[in-house]
Amino acid sequence: MIDSRSSPRSPVSWRAAILISPGNIVPAKILNIAGAGVQLQCAHRLSDGQVYQMMMEVPEPRDASQRTQVVCKANCNYTILSGDEYRAGMKLTDVPPQHQALLGNWGGKPAVAA
Repeated sequence: MIDSRSSPRSPVSWRAAILISPGNIVPAKILNIAGAGVQLQCAHRLSDGQVYQMMMEVPEPRDASQRTQVVCKANCNYTILSGDEYRAGMKLTDVPPQHQALLGNWGGKPAVAA
């Protein structure tokens, strides 16, 4: 299978959380980052085309014990069932400017905050 994305995927294992609806937050795990997107895994099926508020715990590349909580929005491009959980491809948006470089160090180049 040929991967046609402009940025290669960087495998990661980060804790995350997705706001499904007011008061309904589900845990997730970021599996990889590439360009302006991530692939995540969670127990809840996300809706294609829906924009979600999410939080990721992103480690510093040189010291994984140092983690930064990055809060942003993410548009769900796809969701597939994988075993007993779902994998979703998410395009990151509204990433705070102070977190741009951190995500860039991991291979991500998310859209600037609105």
